Amino acid sequence: MANTHGMGYHGVRMEDHDRCVSWLPFYHDMGLVGTFLAAVTCQLTTDYIATEDFARRPLSWLRVMSENKGTISYSPTFGFDICARRIGQKAAEIKELDLTSWRIAGIGAEMIRPDVMREFHKTFAVTGLSENIFLPSYGLAECTLGVSFGDVGKGIEIDLVEEALLAGDRHVLVSGNKEDARKREVVNCGRPLPEYELEIRDEDGTAQAERYVGRIFVRGPSVMKEYFNDPETTAAILKDGWLDTGDMGYMRGGYLYIVGRAKDMIIVNGKNHWPQDIEWAAEQFPGVKNGDIAAISIPGENAEEVPMILAQCRVSGAGERLKFADSLKRHVQSTTGVNIMVELVGPRALPRTSSGKLSRTKARQQYLSGGLRALAS
Repeated sequence: MANTHGMGYHGVRMEDHDRCVSWLPFYHDMGLVGTFLAAVTCQLTTDYIATEDFARRPLSWLRVMSENKGTISYSPTFGFDICARRIGQKAAEIKELDLTSWRIAGIGAEMIRPDVMREFHKTFAVTGLSENIFLPSYGLAECTLGVSFGDVGKGIEIDLVEEALLAGDRHVLVSGNKEDARKREVVNCGRPLPEYELEIRDEDGTAQAERYVGRIFVRGPSVMKEYFNDPETTAAILKDGWLDTGDMGYMRGGYLYIVGRAKDMIIVNGKNHWPQDIEWAAEQFPGVKNGDIAAISIPGENAEEVPMILAQCRVSGAGERLKFADSLKRHVQSTTGVNIMVELVGPRALPRTSSGKLSRTKARQQYLSGGLRALAS
């Protein structure tokens, strides 16, 4: 109750005329708490599209937004991405859409991609869609659900950080200003909701000053009591009411910036490499789509980690696949500076979570166990 009130009246600043539209499944926290329970407790009308219908016809989401004058809707980044790509095949349909009523386009459940959101706005700007409707947020099931929200009406705000400052022992961040430096756009995920506290802590549990990268801890009235029948895991991440989210980030001006997931970090020769940076670089290569890449590490000699990307491949023929993998490897190395292995897998082979986002943990487990087979090349 505390969280739905916080999300409704402080997160999205709900107004009397608001109408929600959602395709998010009710078996996932964002759909269950964010667009069902929050709508019920805040007395907000919601038009629901079955998740399987959205999967088959993504543009049905935007049609309902247009026809019913929806004002609030939430999605992981991939939902916006698939709509922008799908409309390219049905350009005539964009003329039928009127998205001027859309006030809040919430984004969460996975790392937010500013480039995807810019493309979505560019594609649908002719429908009256404003670029200021995007509302980045951060939350997790263990907090049932929301933790922080951006400022309504501000759109996506980013911090441009040199990637080199996200590696090694330097955890304090300084905005990039060198033209030749590789930079990463880190999204502002807002301030914590009322009644909630955030702390960034180092490996020893010491609270860090602003612009220092560390583990994100949260405390508030909707933090879980325990993991069911799992006291050991509960004790490992829940102490004195503070929840160790397992996510890494930093604070700037009272706002939270997410850097990545601690367990996904790839450590090579003492340097930290964030998988999303490697994945983003790979996705800029011709023939690679958003969601085609999983950056993982596998055991190497002398207990060292070996960075690898699992790439969904649509190229047929062993010779062509070998050429594709070699070119992709050189592209990623020149972009990130990381010498990486490449394994090609079939289309739609990479595992997803219940919300549809890529699961690097499952991909790694399946690859090491032989459940995810590489294509011959």
